[in-house]
Amino acid sequence: MPRADLSQRLLADPQLARDLAQCDPFALGGQDERVAFWLNVYNARLRSELEENPREGSLLRHRSLFKRSSYRVGEDDYSLDVIEHGLLRRNARPPYSARRLLSGSDPRLGAAPPQLDPRIHFALNCGAKSCPLVRPYDPAGVDDQLDASTRAYFAQESEIDRGAGSVTLPGLCKLYSADFGGRDGVRRFGERYLGEDLDGLSLRCAKFDWTLVP
Repeated sequence: MPRADLSQRLLADPQLARDLAQCDPFALGGQDERVAFWLNVYNARLRSELEENPREGSLLRHRSLFKRSSYRVGEDDYSLDVIEHGLLRRNARPPYSARRLLSGSDPRLGAAPPQLDPRIHFALNCGAKSCPLVRPYDPAGVDDQLDASTRAYFAQESEIDRGAGSVTLPGLCKLYSADFGGRDGVRRFGERYLGEDLDGLSLRCAKFDWTLVP
């Protein structure tokens, strides 16, 4: 089974996880194939984890599951944290962490996409109320799919009040502001995905709701 097809089908059939051990993640094509593959694998692992071990309350109380819950892909284990921060974010420091997740010599870094695409934040679902919807990502159309997911999330989670001279952007923009190029980068990103000129508006980010969705 092709790797891309496997990762998409994994969202619907968790039993396919056993086939991931037969994949070679280092042979994944390029940016689009790697981004689509790891987005699907992450979302499938998180969904399966919460179905197998339901949790309640704030996700922040269950932070350890992101370090522990993993799939074996090829010859290595890839936890949720490794997929998000080590690969998709190209080993950028996790929020509130003083160090990078993986050492520079960790071989799993070889399976990362060539570039960090900040739109991944509007495609990864960690199970909280403020998370984006889960959808399968296809390498052939992942660029358009990420654009659509990001626009939909910004439309739902943002608010422009020109009377008050302010704009509220999603909380994820503050949490991962470095991935967008800092505060100015967040503003430009917001303009792109809201289709609005935000110059002159005071910018704030909404509070992210970490409450787990049943």
